[in-house]
Amino acid sequence: MEENIESYEETVASELDSLQLDKLDTEWIKEVIDNDFLQCQDIPLQYDEILEECRINSRFIVLQKTLLKWLESNKGAPEESEVATSTRQSLGSSLMPENTSAAVNTNLTNNGSRFWSFLFQEKKVKIQSLLALIGFFIDRGSTLASSHEDRQRCFEAAKMYLTMICIPGSMAFRVFHQMLYAKALQLVQLYVKTRKYTQNKSGSQSQQTKRGHKQTQTIAEFEEDEGEAPIGPEEIVAIEKAMSSLLDVLFLVAQHLSFKRYPNILKETVESILPIISLDRGAVSLKALEIVQNFCNPLHGDAVQTVHHVFVHILPYLVLDPSEKDLNNKNLMALKDISFNLVSNFISKFGEVIYPLVHGLIKHVCVEVVDRAEYRQKTAQTALDLLQLIPEEHQQGTVRWFLLLAHTEQAFLRLFSLEILSILLQNGRIDALTFAVIFGQCSDQSATVRAKALSILGDCIESNDRSVVELFDIIFTEDVERQVPSTEEEEETDIVELLQGEGPINDTAALLPKASAIMNLLKERAVDDKVHVRKNALQLLLSVTRRHGRYLTPELLKLLGSACRDVAMLIRRNIAQMMTDLLCEHPGNEAVQKMWARSVLPLVIDGETRVQEKALECTDQLVLRSLVGPESQQGWTLLEVIIEQGLDIYLSKAVEMWSRQQQIPAQLLRTVLSNTEERPRAALTLVAIFARHATIDNNIKKFALSYLQENIGSTNPVNVYCIQQVFKVIGATLPSMSKENVQTIRDISSRFVAHSHLPTNVIPTACDMVVFCIQQQIADENDARKEAAEWAREIIFSCGEFLSVHLRKQENVLPEEEEQLARRIITLGCVGLHCPQQVNKRHFLLLQHAAFQPESGVDAPIPFSQPQSQPKRKLPPRLQAAAVISLGKLSVQHEEMAKQLIPGLGRLLETTPHEAVRNNIVCCLCDWVIRYATAIDPVMPQVTACLRDPTPAVRKQTLVLLIHLLQEDYLKIRGTFFFRILQLACDDDESLRDLALFYVTQRLLHRQPTIIQQHFIECVFHFNDYKGHPTYNKFALTDREKKLFAIAGQQHARRRFQIYQFMLQNLDDEARFQLTFRLTRDVLHGVVEEVMSLKNASTEAVLKDALAVLSCDDIKLASLTTSTDDDPVEKEDIAQAIVQSTKKAIIAQVVKRNVIENIVPIVVALKRKLASNKSSLMGNLMQFLRELMKDYKDEIQEILAEDRQLMAEIDFDIKRYEQQERMDAELPTPRVDRTIPPPELVNPREDEQVRIPPNDRRSLANVRTSNPADRPVENAKKSNSVSETANVTVAEVLSAPTETQETTNKTRKSVGKTQVSFTNEGSRLNEDPVEKEQSVADTSIPFLQPNNPNMQNLPPMNVAAKRLLRSRIMSTPIRNVPVDDVSFQIRDVDLSEIHLPEVENQNQTDSLPELESTPKKKHKRRRCD
Repeated sequence: MEENIESYEETVASELDSLQLDKLDTEWIKEVIDNDFLQCQDIPLQYDEILEECRINSRFIVLQKTLLKWLESNKGAPEESEVATSTRQSLGSSLMPENTSAAVNTNLTNNGSRFWSFLFQEKKVKIQSLLALIGFFIDRGSTLASSHEDRQRCFEAAKMYLTMICIPGSMAFRVFHQMLYAKALQLVQLYVKTRKYTQNKSGSQSQQTKRGHKQTQTIAEFEEDEGEAPIGPEEIVAIEKAMSSLLDVLFLVAQHLSFKRYPNILKETVESILPIISLDRGAVSLKALEIVQNFCNPLHGDAVQTVHHVFVHILPYLVLDPSEKDLNNKNLMALKDISFNLVSNFISKFGEVIYPLVHGLIKHVCVEVVDRAEYRQKTAQTALDLLQLIPEEHQQGTVRWFLLLAHTEQAFLRLFSLEILSILLQNGRIDALTFAVIFGQCSDQSATVRAKALSILGDCIESNDRSVVELFDIIFTEDVERQVPSTEEEEETDIVELLQGEGPINDTAALLPKASAIMNLLKERAVDDKVHVRKNALQLLLSVTRRHGRYLTPELLKLLGSACRDVAMLIRRNIAQMMTDLLCEHPGNEAVQKMWARSVLPLVIDGETRVQEKALECTDQLVLRSLVGPESQQGWTLLEVIIEQGLDIYLSKAVEMWSRQQQIPAQLLRTVLSNTEERPRAALTLVAIFARHATIDNNIKKFALSYLQENIGSTNPVNVYCIQQVFKVIGATLPSMSKENVQTIRDISSRFVAHSHLPTNVIPTACDMVVFCIQQQIADENDARKEAAEWAREIIFSCGEFLSVHLRKQENVLPEEEEQLARRIITLGCVGLHCPQQVNKRHFLLLQHAAFQPESGVDAPIPFSQPQSQPKRKLPPRLQAAAVISLGKLSVQHEEMAKQLIPGLGRLLETTPHEAVRNNIVCCLCDWVIRYATAIDPVMPQVTACLRDPTPAVRKQTLVLLIHLLQEDYLKIRGTFFFRILQLACDDDESLRDLALFYVTQRLLHRQPTIIQQHFIECVFHFNDYKGHPTYNKFALTDREKKLFAIAGQQHARRRFQIYQFMLQNLDDEARFQLTFRLTRDVLHGVVEEVMSLKNASTEAVLKDALAVLSCDDIKLASLTTSTDDDPVEKEDIAQAIVQSTKKAIIAQVVKRNVIENIVPIVVALKRKLASNKSSLMGNLMQFLRELMKDYKDEIQEILAEDRQLMAEIDFDIKRYEQQERMDAELPTPRVDRTIPPPELVNPREDEQVRIPPNDRRSLANVRTSNPADRPVENAKKSNSVSETANVTVAEVLSAPTETQETTNKTRKSVGKTQVSFTNEGSRLNEDPVEKEQSVADTSIPFLQPNNPNMQNLPPMNVAAKRLLRSRIMSTPIRNVPVDDVSFQIRDVDLSEIHLPEVENQNQTDSLPELESTPKKKHKRRRCD
């Protein structure tokens, strides 16, 4: 062995001697070393010739091989003797494995010293010359621009030098030079540059066809940045090969050379090698990884510190590259796996001593997470995988830190913490403390965090993990008296303080919320501002309800029903499915059935296709498929509920769509027919619906005819309803029936009508059927007219004679006689409507005698056409109401009689105490508006006064009729009409409120977008009954109208504010801006200038309302009150956020200028005015001033800088007001979508539904929009008093489109004429307590098929009559009519499709103008480092 070592030493000395180092210029050597090898001048020419002769590359290769053999012979002894003794000291003797320390090998150390002594003392080798020469070659070949020969010499010199310093004693003999070693490490960087250049070049070639010049430019930029020319592929291969051998030498350095005294060198070495790991997964990267692990050794000093350097470098690989769009990239995932395995190896090698480093690495991984959903998910999994590398007893601190992270200020970190907790839940690692943290985050200020927390809670409830189930058993225990602290002793536990404490947390079960707290929170979140929060909360509520049925309360069902009308399509679609699942789980729950019918079924006409499809799917599942399935009882029960609620119009729409798609089961009709005896109402209603929209067979026709013959004269309420449905079936199938069957139907109907054997509700339908049969039998129009007139003559004469005899009697009317009188009166009206030429003045006088009855001792007005001396018989209200409706029908084509009746009916409307009579008078007058608009005008105030009728059914009928007249432009909104409609927004009846709000938001605002803006100030004066202003509230009202519509006074303040709030929520930003100024100018400044005297009590009321409006949040501009949540923003949305921020800043400047110039001076003057009068409104003014100070404190202080006393007074008053103020927190208003029309406004024949996109501002009736792009801006009329500059600027800013806006929902175009149709159903009034069956007659569907030329024969009608009939208003009775109550026989005929002579200008449409909505795409804010 000694002989080999000596021979190696001789070889080294010989090779070094051949280099002739003594001939190197001393000055050159000194300059190279003094410059720390950073700048090496060209080698002297004389020595350059020597290098060519000695073949320097070969010399370096031989030297390196010889040095390697020397090291192998000496077994790689450590450099210094103290290494062995200090090995355990760096990590601790108890923690360091035994095999990591090496015994001191004195012989090997001596061999190293002898080697260097031999070279430098005996052989006189000049080490300085050698180092300078090595440095020169490394410097020349360490760049991409170097030649192949220089680069080859560079690598050989570096490998020889790195091998040489591995020999023990190299540091002591000054062979190791820090700068030269660092110079050699630069070759690693050369390799990294080469690899990056290769990757960029290959990427540019593969994508050149896609990106063209851009990629060429990228490579050029790379080369320019590096300052070096590109290299060829052969050079690249050579560099990679040389790098592999260089890493082998670095591996020796890690084993033999100690950097304990040079920690900076160690750090630089590790940081230079680590980038190689990220380049590829080849042999070079594996070698680099092994070298790094060897440098993490006590031989080189503090191994923990070295591991720390490694962790710092691999942190980006664990967090993932934010510039990488594809997270499934193999290289990206491989880097993460390599880094993860490296951490795992370090833990296995060093054990507990590096646990703190691992904890720190996990925390840095969490903090450095990229703000994107997919990154958060993968990084959270990585963090927990790293945590699993540590024993469980050492994990608690980090888990506790995860919980503490959920309370940090940055929203993206709170969201990331919830991602981690979600994974912990999936792994079954959740306790009471974790649950308490998750529950607390459900109230986070960031909507994204709230939604995620609710989602995790939902996963908890659905989890089958034992620990989670036990937690919920504790929370939702049946024992309501769960042990909780008393009210006096109960203190809110600060979870953050518990988590920040160092000791263990005991009694974590006390942190669990009570079940009532969870339910209250979920109900609050179910009406949150944000869509995903509401969606998750609703899902969670239903999950809790499924597991704990006691929470299925009417309140919860009402909340779920409201969610079906949510403005968000996602929620409507999801809640439809959830409500369906809930009904499947509780099939016998009547409350759930009714709520499903009222909430989910109307979605079949939703404007969103996906919502409509989901509603059709749910309806098909619960109704159609259920009827033919094993659970048919549930289907029939639900169908009966739908009919009872009057919602069969939506079912008809669904059947129409199924028929188009051919989704109706073939056996369904057979099943329905088989149940006509057991469930006649439901079965026949469904048959009637199918007859209108689907093809039915002859069996249905035979059944309908048979049922008609057997039951037409029945007075049983169920049979009466069923006969009406059978008539619908016959009307739909009559054109395809045989002549014999048509004659049979005509004979039956004629006979029963003539003999008055039909119930009052069936008479109109039977009369229609007779006329229809005559049209089918007689093709010639004139002959058909004559035949119908002949039929009508006998019946009208018979009815006239009967009424003439019985109405002249003086005794009281008996029940049997009352029924016969009712039938004759109704028959006279219905037949006379078809054949008006058979009606004479005598018939009118008879009906007037019945209609105008003395009420409560006060004689009703009698038209002058009726003799005053005629004896009058006291008639029941039922007959009076029937006479009124028959007069209305007969007067449709008798103009003179109608004009004589109008004043009397108007007076009767005011005086009669019978709601049935009032209801029918309203219907008659509204019908006559179409023909006699001028004559009706004087009594329209009495009609609109019925909007405040004490009976809800009359109010509803009046509103429905007025809406249709407004939609068809027969009425105009003038005077106090609009105010009266607005007052219904706070009506006690919920259905009336919904109907009024639907009309205003979905119909009126589309036609007159500025109507609210124009009438707002007027509303304030009108509702407070202020009469002293020179401009506002100049309406002439009767005492009765004032009393009916009075909402002035403190007792009605809440109602008035509800109306103001509704109006504000439907104003765009420009209108709000102008309204703020107009309120300040007309009200506040009017008080200052004494235009409105404070001595007037009404002035204080108007001023108080104006200040309340100015102080509320709804008047603030939506563009300035957008949510300030620090929710994460995606990278692609950053530009949008910048544009939006700029737009917001411009608007803010305009508003600020308006406040400074116009509002603040008036407010200051008003304060002085109120103070001088010692007004009680000072508190209201302080509230408004406080809102101004909150937003414009600096500007107000500048204005008031000259009057410091006033400023001090204002500050003092505001502070005192805040101390006295006690604000009651109110739950947010449900986000209700009002675009689905109520059943009263659904057109059963309208194929196209008009729907406004969900982002349109008018669909958010009760929502304050948080995003300015969600509100289309109308060109509202600007106030002349606002400065021109401010007006132009705010209008331009608010209406300026953004390039990135995109239309999310397209408005459907109506193909045909969109008409309003009334259903023939109403609210029950004067209900007989014995007969509880309700008739839901719908005779508004015509019996005629419009495309059949054989159906167009009727007696001639004048143009006005045709318009009236085409309007389809004459066909709607109030819903749920008692079958035997003629007083409510109102709209019982639909002649809209009956053929009349063609005339021009009959386009009466209710179609809405199409609206363009370009809502701003919702942005998320992305954290940028």
